[in-house]
Amino acid sequence: SSPRGSSVTVCAMTSLANFDEANPRASISSPRSLQACKQEGVLPQELIFKPLEAFQEKNLSPRLVKLRFDFFEAKRRDLLAAARRARDALLADERREKESSQQQLALVSKESGLSKGAILALNSDTLKLERQKLLRAQETERKWLNQALEIELKNLKDLESANEFLDSAAKDTQAYFREQSRKMKEMNDRRAAEEERKQLEMEARQKLEKQLAKEEFHRQQLEMQRKRKEEAKRLKEAHERQLKEAERKREIEREKAAKREQEHRELQARKEEMRAQDQRRMDIMAQKQEAFQEFLRERKDARDMKIYKSILANQHFEQKRRDDFEKKQQDEASREERLLQAMAEKQEENAKKSFQTLMRRKVIAEEGTKRAEDRRQAILDQQEETEYRLMEHEAKKERYLDFKRELDGLRAKNKEINVERQRRREEAEREAIADAVKKKDEKIDHLNAERQRMWELRKAAQAEAYKARECVKEEILKQRIESKFNSKKVEGKLGSLMQSDLFSAKILQ
Repeated sequence: SSPRGSSVTVCAMTSLANFDEANPRASISSPRSLQACKQEGVLPQELIFKPLEAFQEKNLSPRLVKLRFDFFEAKRRDLLAAARRARDALLADERREKESSQQQLALVSKESGLSKGAILALNSDTLKLERQKLLRAQETERKWLNQALEIELKNLKDLESANEFLDSAAKDTQAYFREQSRKMKEMNDRRAAEEERKQLEMEARQKLEKQLAKEEFHRQQLEMQRKRKEEAKRLKEAHERQLKEAERKREIEREKAAKREQEHRELQARKEEMRAQDQRRMDIMAQKQEAFQEFLRERKDARDMKIYKSILANQHFEQKRRDDFEKKQQDEASREERLLQAMAEKQEENAKKSFQTLMRRKVIAEEGTKRAEDRRQAILDQQEETEYRLMEHEAKKERYLDFKRELDGLRAKNKEINVERQRRREEAEREAIADAVKKKDEKIDHLNAERQRMWELRKAAQAEAYKARECVKEEILKQRIESKFNSKKVEGKLGSLMQSDLFSAKILQ
């Protein structure tokens, strides 16, 4: 069957060579492709493409969805390659059969309505030998009958000639004729007795040969029956061995499944224990974090209080100095009035220096506060970064566990697929062996039926020979009793008897 372009519609007969691999709704319906799939233990639906959306599930990450898709796609391609190799092998076998005599055998089977096994049985060497034996037996019976009837006919002709001679000489010498007739009769009687004795010896010898041939035939039949029984016994033993091997494999698979179940339970227990340990560790870390936060808050409060007290002390000290200075100025106002003009610039400069010192101290205090705040913020940032790294580590760990679980599940699925495929392959092989045995049994049945028919033909030929001889002897005896000898009538009857199909090769057609 040929594909129809890129249309979604699939042909009625789609094979492994032309079906659309990228079409999820494609199907395989070619008998040869289905036979190849059956030989490889592959189901046709396992070769159909499944898109990425078919593997999406709730709460399943895209990474695991891609993993499942890649696994099943690789498995599908492997199975498709194996099925195509099997299909190519079937095509090669069919080409070899067409080139050989199998094609002619199929045509003959179709024309005659017989099975291939029956035709092979009819054309076998065994039946050829049986036909040759039957032809040889027919030739022997025909020669024996011809010889016996020739002798009877010769005796009849002799009697007829003697009768004619006696009739011609009866007018002249009746007494002499009687004497000669008596002598002739005695001689004929002796001759007939001798011929009868020879005939009996020949019949006894032929009976012995037929008995030996019959015993040989029965011995061959018994030998064939013995071989068939041995073959059936051997096949039965092979079948029992296969059953035992299959039972042993199933027992091994059950043990492996139990072992996998035990390992899975142990793995789940270890995972639960690891999760419990991780939870306890996270609780301890949370407690330490809270304690550390409390410690930082206490230190920050203490530092802020210390800075605030220092600022208050500095302000108080400055205020006290200012007050002392003003008081001193007031006390020395009278004394310094004279120097006021001279010291005005100096006092202004000292005031500026004091103010600069105050401002400098204030700036130093602000810088200290800012550095403390920056340090506190750095500690908080470092703590947040540590928590983020822990959360990221936990997420990576969870993703790894999910990936490992999915990978273990895919491995188990792959093993299950392989076991099921092997089971289907073995079942296909058993069916092929059963078909071959059925064909062989059919061939043997036809062979035995044909041999039985040939044996019946041999018996019928023997019976017909005895019947023909008795018929000729009765005719001769009747002529002798009536003393009316007619050899031409006996020759005509002999010719008609020898024309029977039982004494020719036509009976085999």
